[in-house]
Amino acid sequence: MPIPMPIEPTVKASVAMSLLGLELNNKRLMRLSGSEKPEGQRQMKYKPLDMLNIRARLAGITPEAVQEAMAVNTELPAIIVTRMTKGGIGKTSITVNLATALALSGYRVLLIDADPQASATNMLGIETETYHEHIGKLLLKSGDKPDDLREFIVPIFDDGFLDLIPSDVELDSTNPALIVTMGREQKAEEFVLRNKDFLAKNYDVILVDTTPGTTPVSVAFTYLAHLAGKILTVVEPEGSCLRALDALQFNLEEVQKLAKRPINLSILVNKAQIGRKHVEHNYAILTKSYPNRILPVQIPHSIAFTRQIDADDVPASMPVVLKDPNSKAADSLYHFARVIVSEFNVTQPGFVANS
Repeated sequence: MPIPMPIEPTVKASVAMSLLGLELNNKRLMRLSGSEKPEGQRQMKYKPLDMLNIRARLAGITPEAVQEAMAVNTELPAIIVTRMTKGGIGKTSITVNLATALALSGYRVLLIDADPQASATNMLGIETETYHEHIGKLLLKSGDKPDDLREFIVPIFDDGFLDLIPSDVELDSTNPALIVTMGREQKAEEFVLRNKDFLAKNYDVILVDTTPGTTPVSVAFTYLAHLAGKILTVVEPEGSCLRALDALQFNLEEVQKLAKRPINLSILVNKAQIGRKHVEHNYAILTKSYPNRILPVQIPHSIAFTRQIDADDVPASMPVVLKDPNSKAADSLYHFARVIVSEFNVTQPGFVANS
């Protein structure tokens, strides 16, 4: 089955302001974008490049200066690895929506689907009945020679704002292969460092969705997270999920010994139903056990998340922020994306960090 053409995403002014976390009048927003409303179009719609230009001008930087800085950038993009030892808590859904919201905001995003289930790949409309080149092949390579990443990347948005390295069922074969590989914990870092020039010039942030549980592939990406000093994890305020979080913390401590650098947790509470007694009880345990690790945003329980993947028509699938951009769930995800920009120091060439 052919891969769908990249989409040309746009957002209305109300969504643009939610992504920015600002209240601006429509005329000023349009002026900051540098674009004009097409004749005959009732409402101005903003592309990721418009959003980048808006943020640049708000920061006192010209869009031209940003483009010049991007062309010569040599710094690695921010790296966000999502891990959880338990499945079914919405980690993949959160990761894909985060990647999409950041791209809609004008950040250049590479999403790596490192889960053989390929849910992130499907959620972005890519069918997995046909074979795809996957990250496992890149993890098993050795040496310093850069890879031809264009063979692995599927563009989701046009203009390079959202790219995907898709997953495939064959990715699972990477785990037994890594078990007998020397230095297997460092393989994800080796992949990033040998492709540093390409990644630095083309992306502002790399997100990695790992498989539930603890596998050689997920451990390799957890080791990579020492470059950020933390990983992103998703929990529900529910007993078995809190126990799984303790198991993840133990795994992190083991990986930290190898990396010889701290790897902390940034915890997002998902499917929040605050107000219910058992939820409040478990949330209290969570805050006591992991003080200062819980992000200041919660994602509500919403039926919108169940509509993301179309089992009968995978190419029609899309994350909440594209399918239901005006929903409460989407609005919480826009807030979450803004929090992550600060939490993981996501910036762009020409910008000052967190500007």
